[in-house]
Amino acid sequence: MKRKKKIPCSKNRNYGFGKTLLFAFKNAIDALFGRFDHYGTRRSHMIRIRVFAEFCRRHGIRDARDIDAELVASFGEYLKQRLKEVYEWPDGTNDKQISAAYAHNLISTMNTCLFAMRRDEVLHLSARKALGVARSNVRRTQIAADVADTKSATDRMVATGLQRGAAVVLLARAWGMRVYEAMLQDLDRMQSEVKKNGAAAILEGTKGGRKCLTRTIQAGDFQMEALDLALSVRPTGSRCLLMETEKPISFYRTELNQCRRILQKYGIPSFRELRSGFAEDIYEAIVQGPSPLRGSIKDRELDRIARKEIARLLGHARFQIASSYIGGY
Repeated sequence: MKRKKKIPCSKNRNYGFGKTLLFAFKNAIDALFGRFDHYGTRRSHMIRIRVFAEFCRRHGIRDARDIDAELVASFGEYLKQRLKEVYEWPDGTNDKQISAAYAHNLISTMNTCLFAMRRDEVLHLSARKALGVARSNVRRTQIAADVADTKSATDRMVATGLQRGAAVVLLARAWGMRVYEAMLQDLDRMQSEVKKNGAAAILEGTKGGRKCLTRTIQAGDFQMEALDLALSVRPTGSRCLLMETEKPISFYRTELNQCRRILQKYGIPSFRELRSGFAEDIYEAIVQGPSPLRGSIKDRELDRIARKEIARLLGHARFQIASSYIGGY
């Protein structure tokens, strides 16, 4: 039986990034950010671009070279309709309603992927103009990262052999670290700084290269408990929670994925929620009252001071970002 001849894919198809549109988008993202860098960013874009790829497929587009401004604008209209109600396709299938924030993210991903392929912004779509609504980063739900619940979750992690994951969780809740920061933090340096000054800076693994001493946090009993646990469970010969030959992504996929499920069992939805809990503690300590999610804002000046402090301690440049952690403004 003769084998079918493989029809060679044109080198220009999808701008040379691959035969199928979705595969080409993923390759373009890897080319833009690097295959071994920015894992979280690449993964988010690769998940979200499926929506645009499916939209293209339903409109008969199989090649990125055929994507034009009209199709991009139609995608914006499609998302705008999904903000209001469930979207029904002609074949009877439905796409569920989405939030403004998610719609903004989908357009951002489309813009990024098209730029990665074309290396121009001719097809750039303004999310605000297309959707007619700005995204809101103001948190409105109560924070679910109580210290007692966090400690109960970490006890469970330790009992199941996830000691390093438990240390990451406590560092995130007590010191306000991101997961990546908790994994890479120089624990010996922190211990030395605490002994000398009663405080330690968050320097390793910071986002956007913000490696400076301005993010120095006072070490209370809870902070010391988290640091002591991390020091006791770190691999032999390592200054951080990772083994010398271990990559952050492998630690994410193995230990931290299991820890996330345990957190959820104790009512803590995500690792980011731990930073929200830290932010709420800082806010309530400064204003000597409840956070905006628990009560009304009584002193605007203290509120502004607290927000600036939260942004600084969490490693953000803009104090307005505090609203996404503790709500209200």
